[in-house]
Amino acid sequence: MDRDVVDQAHEIYFNVIVAHGDGDEPWTPEQRSELRRALALLEPVESSGDLGPEGIQLMASLCLELGNDEREEHLLRAGIEAFPAAAGLHADLGAAYANLSQWSQAVSHLCAAVLLGVDDADERWAMTASQLVDALVECGDEERANAVREWAMSLVKDEAARQWLEDDEDDSSGT
Repeated sequence: MDRDVVDQAHEIYFNVIVAHGDGDEPWTPEQRSELRRALALLEPVESSGDLGPEGIQLMASLCLELGNDEREEHLLRAGIEAFPAAAGLHADLGAAYANLSQWSQAVSHLCAAVLLGVDDADERWAMTASQLVDALVECGDEERANAVREWAMSLVKDEAARQWLEDDEDDSSGT
C-alpha cells in the first residue's frame, strides 16, 4: 500500500472536515472539490489492489460525504472480502446499514467489528459497541442489548470509552 497517498488523502479530508465545522451546512463547492481531489488520489491505488483497510475506509468515507452511498457500500463490502478481519471495515459497513435502518445486517457487521476489536477496547471500540447496542434495541432485543452493554463496560479502561456505553435512559427525564 502506498502510505504516502493515503496520508495525503487523509490530510485533505481532515482539513475539509475541520474547515466545515459543525456539519449542519452543506459542503461548499470548494470543499466538495477538495473531497473529490482526495478521492482521486486514492482511486489508482485502489484500482491496483494496493489499498489497505485504512485506505478503503477513507475512500468509503469520502464517497459517503460526496453522496455516493452505493459506492461506499461496494467499497466496504469489497474491503471485507479482501480483509475479513478488519474491524474498522465491519464497523463502517454496520454503521452504513444502521443509517439505512437495515438492522439485522447492521447487527451482523457491528458484532463482527466488536468481536474482532475486543483486544483493544478503546474509545473507538466502545463507540462501535454502543452502535451494536443501539442496533439490537432497534431489532427489539433489549435483553441482549443490555447484556452487550454490561459486557462492553467491563472491558473498557478509560472514562472516554465508558461514556459511549453509558445508558442514557436515566438522562431522559426531560431536563
